[in-house]
Amino acid sequence: MDNNEAKGIAFKGTAEALIILIPEEMETGSIMEQIAEKVKAADKFFRGAKLKIIYRGKVLSKDEEERLVAVMTENSGVIIEHIRHEDAPPVPEKEKPPKLSGMPIRRIFFKELQEGPCKFVRGTIRGGTRVFFEGNVVILGDANPGSEIVASGNVVVMGALRGMVHAGADGNREAIVASLKLCPTQLRIANLITRCPDSPENEQILPEIAFIKDEIIYVEPLGMR
Repeated sequence: MDNNEAKGIAFKGTAEALIILIPEEMETGSIMEQIAEKVKAADKFFRGAKLKIIYRGKVLSKDEEERLVAVMTENSGVIIEHIRHEDAPPVPEKEKPPKLSGMPIRRIFFKELQEGPCKFVRGTIRGGTRVFFEGNVVILGDANPGSEIVASGNVVVMGALRGMVHAGADGNREAIVASLKLCPTQLRIANLITRCPDSPENEQILPEIAFIKDEIIYVEPLGMR
């Protein structure tokens, strides 16, 4: 088997689109099979979502692009608004993770949790913006009302979380949501949903973490868990 094909299909989410990485030498049949498997496994993650698709690597024909869209739609219920190919960007030099008080942010929030891929978003997430990522998401700012953060892993907001948040969107019940001020309009972890009680705007900021225990979403001050 070719080394590129052995790597398989990979998904990467951004605020603008879902990026699909396709090995150059992968056969069309294998491409469609792997995409079908991935979207089926993350059905709850994709169902009902409206996405633009950018794919990199192997260039598909128009018919193959249409087949790819059909495979994703039929196996997950996702709505594909647009699909296009783009060349992979140049690989940047490795950057150190952002730090808080001299300690990497991921070490503070993801201690004893499997990290996996992580997306950092710097700045405030405005209402109407949707952040979508297959992995962990760290927001270095606030998430305003009307915003939406969907991640298959953990979600950490280094500010006020006032929008909708869904961690463990692929069914991961070990996922957590943490924020310096946790007051989302809706909070979901895996298939469980809750809503945090309203709190006065002038109330002291208290970092909190939400997690699943005994089929219930618990919210506790950060550091107690």
